[in-house]
Amino acid sequence: MKFRWTPPLHDEWSAGEPPPGWLYAVLFFLFVSLFLGGTVATWPQGKSMASEDFVRTALAAPFVLWLAVSFVLYAFMYDSPAFEAAVRNAARWHVLTRWQRKVRSGVAVLDSVILAPEPDLAERMLKLEGSPPENPGRVMRLDSLDGADGVSRERVVIEKLLTPLATRLAKAMRSGSFDIVMQCEHSESSVNVHAAWAQLKLPGKPLIRWLSNDQDPSFADAWFEGSSDARYADSFVHGGLPKYRLVLAWHLDDVGADVQPDTSEAAVALLLGSPALMREKPEMKRQGWLLRQIVTDADELDKALALLVAAEQVPRERIHHFWYSRLRGLALHATLGAVKDTELNVEKHALDSAIGPQAPVARWLLQALAVKMAHFGQGAQLVALPRPNGAALNIVVKDTPTADLPWKAEYEYALFPWVELAGCMSLWTFLVLMSPNDTWGTVQTVFTVVIAIVVVLNFAWRIFWGPRLYTDEVFRLYG
Repeated sequence: MKFRWTPPLHDEWSAGEPPPGWLYAVLFFLFVSLFLGGTVATWPQGKSMASEDFVRTALAAPFVLWLAVSFVLYAFMYDSPAFEAAVRNAARWHVLTRWQRKVRSGVAVLDSVILAPEPDLAERMLKLEGSPPENPGRVMRLDSLDGADGVSRERVVIEKLLTPLATRLAKAMRSGSFDIVMQCEHSESSVNVHAAWAQLKLPGKPLIRWLSNDQDPSFADAWFEGSSDARYADSFVHGGLPKYRLVLAWHLDDVGADVQPDTSEAAVALLLGSPALMREKPEMKRQGWLLRQIVTDADELDKALALLVAAEQVPRERIHHFWYSRLRGLALHATLGAVKDTELNVEKHALDSAIGPQAPVARWLLQALAVKMAHFGQGAQLVALPRPNGAALNIVVKDTPTADLPWKAEYEYALFPWVELAGCMSLWTFLVLMSPNDTWGTVQTVFTVVIAIVVVLNFAWRIFWGPRLYTDEVFRLYG
């Protein structure tokens, strides 16, 4: 099911205000006046008023009746609506909080390695060190990749990617929930990955999955939902997703001398941690998070970016940089226009202008560059990458934001109907006060049974109807 970027938002329910105090005061004065006047008017001649019967009939009975009527009024005018509002608002809070957690979900980047034709590429593009590289249209090669004894450039690249990660890769492999996704030109390159793995004396023999460059690496999306990925999970127990995944991606221009390459070389390694792993080990060190992406056609890019920003994965003022690569034609103009229309105060960084025309490896290179800068305190980073007929947008952050919808005391509700119970008990007490010397007959028995039934129905209404109302409100919000 397609993710819903707009929150299932409805206004909070209101229970209104409880009955005003003056209403209780008027009722008290009315009841006491009526009972006192009636008792005096019907009091037997010659019988002293300084008696228990007079106090019971003229004062105690109207007071208890006043309590019963007050509780009933409070229940109908405020307590029952407040209970319904609390149930609905609690459901609304849980729905919105769950939506916030889902919209802010992401994949953790535990570590990364970047091999680019220009040194310190991220720092220079952000003008933190040196001058920004400018190589528009220039096809660039990775230096120092000539291997000894006939070792291929590809093998050297793989070793350079794996070596800085060796310690963490060994730990990930020993977890028993680890695989490698390799995205490059040839599936046979897995031989070089296994050879480099053995050369570094890393444990075991990892499972390697190959993706061609024309495949959209959407396997990470399954981690957002916590479901299994049929294409990549067949080796794990019950089809579950791995907790660790190493993404290796590279592009080398190993063509003949008479062929002019048309894209620059680059390579990147990203060690990813699943949400399940981060819940299990929240203290684990990481560089940053790749948050949920939104994919759209070029003519809908302005709306998509507006949705992404409005969803508040992070506050818009925290988004400081915008990275993009390989966008062409309408997709490029629409993306730049959307950034302008959304009034994001960001610096734009075009990878193609910095290190020449890019190969598909740029989809991972941009994420790695953005994560590196987010990790070093440069704020949230917006990334745009091409998709068929459009683009994909995602935000990269150092720390994933948590759900921050405040819980209010008004959302809490009691299943025990104490107001209704107090009203029923007051009515029953009034019955007893008004017939102290009468034999317990049919009227008293029927009245007592009716009160008991009302109490049971109120308990049932709260205990059974409350959860039903909660469920109905959840479905209404999601509907």
